Amino acid sequence: MSDIVLIILLLFFIGYGVYTTITDYKWNLKPINNFPFMYRGKEYWYSRSVATTPFVFCKNENNEYCVLANKRGIGTPDFQGLWNVPCGYLEFNVNGEENCQKEVFEETNVKVPIEKFKFLGVNTNPTENKQNVSIRYYAILDGNINDYKLNDENSEENEVEDIKWIPLNEVKNYEWAFNHNLIIDEIQRTILNS
Repeated sequence: MSDIVLIILLLFFIGYGVYTTITDYKWNLKPINNFPFMYRGKEYWYSRSVATTPFVFCKNENNEYCVLANKRGIGTPDFQGLWNVPCGYLEFNVNGEENCQKEVFEETNVKVPIEKFKFLGVNTNPTENKQNVSIRYYAILDGNINDYKLNDENSEENEVEDIKWIPLNEVKNYEWAFNHNLIIDEIQRTILNS
């Protein structure tokens, strides 16, 4: 399939998505969801190309901050085996904080109150992360990491291989996707240590 055919297909799907969203919203109130398509044997996703990235922190029994992270499983499209903070595409009909809450719960089982999420910034760099826009938030949880039971029972199949609270002084010992380790370091310097 040539690149021109791919562009034509993408324009069709985008047009169809917009038309379907408008007609369904006006008359049927049915939301449109993200959907995959195959190109040259690889799966790609048609979506809004906007993701939320919530960095969630809590203290451990030694009063040290830890970051909530998960290891990407074989069911993810890329960076399998690397660590990241819970993240995901912005769903239709929710705001950024609601999407953060949903992603953290789905990938780790941790329920973060909406009001805990604070806006951190936006990454629109077209040379990173397949040109997806990333809206970043952070949350600092009350209590101790042992107050939060971790599991992936709400995630997509094989999306999450492992989940843990990683002490900030150990972040450098892990391999990270999406440069999340650099953002964790920045949050530690500018917010948690201030």
